[in-house]
Amino acid sequence: MKALVIGEILWDIIEGTPHLGGAPLNFAAHVKKCGHQSAMISCLGNDDLGDKALKMVEDMEVDVSLVQRSDKPTGYVPVTLRDGQPEYEITEDVAYDYIDSSKLDFDFISQFDTFYFGSIIQRSPQSNEALYEILQKHQFDNIFYDVNLRKNSYTQSVIERSLEYCTILKVNDEEVAVIGQMLFGQALGFESFCKQICSRFGQIKTIIITAGKEGSVVYSGSLLSKVPAEEITVVDTVGAGDSFSAAFISIFAKTGDAVKSAEVANKVGAFVASSHGPIPQYPEDLIRLLAEF
Repeated sequence: MKALVIGEILWDIIEGTPHLGGAPLNFAAHVKKCGHQSAMISCLGNDDLGDKALKMVEDMEVDVSLVQRSDKPTGYVPVTLRDGQPEYEITEDVAYDYIDSSKLDFDFISQFDTFYFGSIIQRSPQSNEALYEILQKHQFDNIFYDVNLRKNSYTQSVIERSLEYCTILKVNDEEVAVIGQMLFGQALGFESFCKQICSRFGQIKTIIITAGKEGSVVYSGSLLSKVPAEEITVVDTVGAGDSFSAAFISIFAKTGDAVKSAEVANKVGAFVASSHGPIPQYPEDLIRLLAEF
């Protein structure tokens, strides 16, 4: 698998300490940790934080060929942890809002079989244009939409358009309620939500719902399967969902087995949630597990 990721590279300021992050970057970094190639499409500022971020992404062995630079500041997000759960204060008008579609190398893009995107990158017209130019020009085997709803960073039209392109949808339990009310006028149970989404958006074949300590639910082949969570002590959950997504697609691209993919992804996500920072070093047992596929 070769995963191409578009979205924000930013600094999460967690309890006063900066951590390089952003859901798309976390995903790309974890794809690499899972043993696959990944590349980022993003934009960093021409500032010290941008220079430092670019160097750190390169050190993660994530391809930065398509990372652009801008006179806008590099993105940053103050994060407050409440009982281990992150609350974000999204800053606007930053570099990742200005991805320039005219600078995209479509010959390079054509080498990738998997594509990942979220919602925040669609808040600005320029980056939104770049996203959909890619989706319209290149066919991917898997298109993974991780909704990642953040306050004041999405609209109904953003969600609907995204659902028209993805083949794999990932949401959490709270997002199921928000999207169910938004698109169908009512809060829906997991199975009803999945059936209605797949009925309305026919190209979506797999839906993943994460529910924290309750584990995850996978809808694939018209079947809903519950995958129990690992028992852990939560340190912070920043990056845990992104590591889950990376592990899921890493296994799914090889096996096509959504339940097995979610089982492995739960283990990876649990490890990250029990660690400090969004991209901790994997232990040997996790590396061996991922290498089995």
